[in-house]
Amino acid sequence: MLCSALSHAQVQQLADVILRAQRIQSSIQPISQTDIAQDSLLLKQDIGELLQGVPSLFVSSQQNFSQDTRISIRGFGTRATFGIRGIKILWDGIPMTTPDGQTQLDHIPLSSLGTIEVIRGVSSGLYGNASGGVIMLKSSPIKPKKTLTATYGEFGSQHLVGSYGSKNEKNLFRAVAEHKKYHGYRHWSGYENSLINLSNTFINTNGDKLTVTYNYFNSPLALDAGGLTATEVRENRSQARQRNLDYKAGEKVKQHQLTARWQNNKWTTYGFFSRRNLNAKLPFEFGGQIDLGRSYYGLGVQKDGRNKQWLWQYGVEAAAQRDGRKRFKNILGEKESITLDQSERFYTLGAYGIVELSLRDWRFRTSFRADTHRIELADYIGSNSGKKSLTAYSPSVAAFYSFSSNLSSYIRWGTGFETPSLNELSANPNGETGFNDALSPQKSQEVEVGMLLKAKNFNASLILFTTTTQDEILSYELNAFPGQDFFRNIGRVDRKGIEVTANLRMAKTATLKLNYSHGTFKTQDGNDLPNVPKSQFNAGLNHLFGMTTVSLSIQNIGKRYADSKNLIEVSKFWTADLYAQRKWGLTTWTIGIRNIANASYYDNIRINAFGGRYFEPAAMRQAFVRVQVQL
Repeated sequence: MLCSALSHAQVQQLADVILRAQRIQSSIQPISQTDIAQDSLLLKQDIGELLQGVPSLFVSSQQNFSQDTRISIRGFGTRATFGIRGIKILWDGIPMTTPDGQTQLDHIPLSSLGTIEVIRGVSSGLYGNASGGVIMLKSSPIKPKKTLTATYGEFGSQHLVGSYGSKNEKNLFRAVAEHKKYHGYRHWSGYENSLINLSNTFINTNGDKLTVTYNYFNSPLALDAGGLTATEVRENRSQARQRNLDYKAGEKVKQHQLTARWQNNKWTTYGFFSRRNLNAKLPFEFGGQIDLGRSYYGLGVQKDGRNKQWLWQYGVEAAAQRDGRKRFKNILGEKESITLDQSERFYTLGAYGIVELSLRDWRFRTSFRADTHRIELADYIGSNSGKKSLTAYSPSVAAFYSFSSNLSSYIRWGTGFETPSLNELSANPNGETGFNDALSPQKSQEVEVGMLLKAKNFNASLILFTTTTQDEILSYELNAFPGQDFFRNIGRVDRKGIEVTANLRMAKTATLKLNYSHGTFKTQDGNDLPNVPKSQFNAGLNHLFGMTTVSLSIQNIGKRYADSKNLIEVSKFWTADLYAQRKWGLTTWTIGIRNIANASYYDNIRINAFGGRYFEPAAMRQAFVRVQVQL
C-alpha cells in the first residue's frame, strides 16, 4: 500500500485517505494512490505528467494525438497500438473502458480532475476483463465559482477553459468548456478539439445523491506523423514519415456520453451510454480508411455492508459494445472501394463479492468475480460471420498485518484475464474478412508483498511482485500489409519487480517525493517484453517561496527494446520539468518549462514495426504560460 497526499501545487500534511479504487471502503489497501489537489492542475494538466510519479507505470504517445496516450502498468497495456489496452479506467465510478478492454481519455475534462487512484497489478477479481491495473479518476468537488483559463505555449499550443459552478443544499451544478489546438513539434502532428461537460447532482432530504453528466467531444483534426527509422531520426527528428504524408494519416472523432449515478449509505447504482464515431486514414492502401461507429452502454449495482469486524460488498455489472466497422481502400488520402463491412458485438455480464475480516492487528480479505462474455460478428462482405462465448473466474486473497500504528505489511495473491479487443480480432493477418480465430485471451496470476512506514512528516513503501501470464498478446507488422498492426499470442511472460517510494515533508514550505521501480519482464524465449523499461525513477520537489510555488520534477526511464527479439535497444534517458505559480488578486499565473535539459528521447515506440520504423521522437525543450481568472 502506498498513500501519498502530496500536492503538486501547494505543500500540505501527509494525511490518511480512504481509497476507493479497491471498491470496499477500507483504510488498508494494497494500492498506490496519487492524490492531486484541485489547484495542482494549473501546474500539470496532462495525464502523463500527473501519473509519472507512480512506480512501474509508464506513459507514452503523449504527443501523438491521433494514436492517443498509452499507459502500461507492470508491462500490462504495452501492446496498445492506439489508446489504452489492458488497464481499467473509471471516471467518477463510471467505467470508461469498453467491455473488450479499450480506453480513450481524449473526452475527459482533465481541468476538473481532483484525485487519481492507481492499483498496480492484476485486479480482475475486482473489475473483470482487462484489469492489469486500475486507474480511478475523480472530479474535484463542485464549488460556486466561475473561472477562465488560457494556456499558450511553444509549437502553437493553445488551451482555453471556461468553468462555471453553483452549489446549494439540494443541488450541485458544473459546466466546463474546453478548446485545444496544437501545431506540433513534428511535421503533420497537429490537432484541434473541443469538449463540453455538464454535471448536476441532486440531493434529497435523506442525503441520497443522483448525479447526471453529459459530455460532448469533437476532434475534427488529429494528424499522425508516423514512425521513423533511426537514420531518419538522425537526419531530422521533427520530420514526418513520407508515407504518412502521402496517405494523409490521421483521424476525426465525435463522441456523446451520458451517465447517471445514484448513491445512498449502502447502495450505489450507475448507468451510461456512449456513442463514438471515428474516421481514420492509415498509411497503406488496402483497408487504409476506417469508418467506425461505436455504441457502448451498461449499468451496475453494488451494495456495501458492515457488521462489527466484518466488511463486505457485492455487485453486478453488465455492459454491451456494438462496433460498426467499415474499411476502404486509401488511395493517397482518397476513399475508394470498400474492403470490409462488418458488425462486431461484445456483451459482458459480471458478478463479484468482497469480504474483509478484522481480527486485532490482522485483516483478511477475499474476493471472487465471475464474468461471461459473448462476442458476435456479422460479415456483410464475406462468409465469416460467427459467435463465441468466453467465461472467466477471478479469485483473489490478501492478508494485512499492522506491527504498529506506523508500520504495516500485506501479502496478496490475485488473478487476471484479458480478452482480445474487437479491433485486435478484426485485424486478420490472412487478409480476409472476419475475426482472427487464432487469437486467444491471456491469463495471469500475481503474488505481491508490501511494507508501509508512516510517520508524521514521512512515509515510505516497499513492494515486491511476481506475475506469470499465459498466452500474452503482442502486436506485430507484416511485409504484405506495411503500416497495419496485427496481433498474436506469444506464450508465457514472467514479470518480477520491486517498487520503492518515499515522501518527505522537509519543512512547512517544502516536500520531496521519490519513486523507483526495477523489474524484469521476460517472454518464454528469454527475451524482454518490448517497450517496457527495466527501471524508472522520479523525483518531485515542491517549495513555497513567499507567495510563489516552485515545482521541479526529474524522471529517468531505463533502457527498453523496440522488438520482440531484443535486437533494437532504446537507450535510457533523463528529463526534467520546472513550474512556477503565483496568485495576484483574482488571477493565478503559471509558467512552465518541459524537458528543461533539452533531452533527445522518444515519445513512443512502435513495437515490431516493419522496415525499422520504430521511433516517434519527442519534442525538445518547450515553455508555456497559463493564467486563470476568477470571475
